[in-house]
Amino acid sequence: MKGKMPITARELVAKLQADPEYVARRKAQEQELAERSARLRVEEEPILADLRCVGWDVESVWDLVNTSAEYREAIPVLVKHLLLAYSDRTREGIARALAVPDAKYAWPTLVAEYRKAPVGAGIIAPGDTREFKLGVKDGLACALSATATEATIEELIALAKDRSHGQSRLLFLKALKRSKNPTANRALEELVSDPDLAKEIASWKRY
Repeated sequence: MKGKMPITARELVAKLQADPEYVARRKAQEQELAERSARLRVEEEPILADLRCVGWDVESVWDLVNTSAEYREAIPVLVKHLLLAYSDRTREGIARALAVPDAKYAWPTLVAEYRKAPVGAGIIAPGDTREFKLGVKDGLACALSATATEATIEELIALAKDRSHGQSRLLFLKALKRSKNPTANRALEELVSDPDLAKEIASWKRY
């Protein structure tokens, strides 16, 4: 007896599109995303207004995250707004936009905000009724990794060793790996036994 022929991707799409429940569910998800985007756009307006004042006319702070252009003049604006009471999603975007070497002067602020940032799930955007994985801590970890220097590497090592910061510490490993400070290499050897970091470090051929 021959088995059933596997369904092709095109056939699967056609089947789903013919399913009223799937279509309705998909439409509801798209509507939810559109409404969230609109709420976030309203929330971001004070940031965007300040960015326009320094020559950056963008639709979202995430546009800076995704650009390859330098935006040195926007860094003070981003640092200012990082300290304000925005939602997790907006603060994550601000933090990730600060993941550039030009933001290294803001290191103490980034460290302080990283230490305070919660781990886990919560409301990430205005108007949300469900909890999602919080992202600002990962965003701040990206910023710290990108702005770390040999002068601040010891502090980054201390943060990487602090297990209370969870898996966001994975984002520090790249900075530790590129550091020429012997202390960073020794820290990586110690972190091999860290359950949150062990798999990533073990996947490297060498430090």
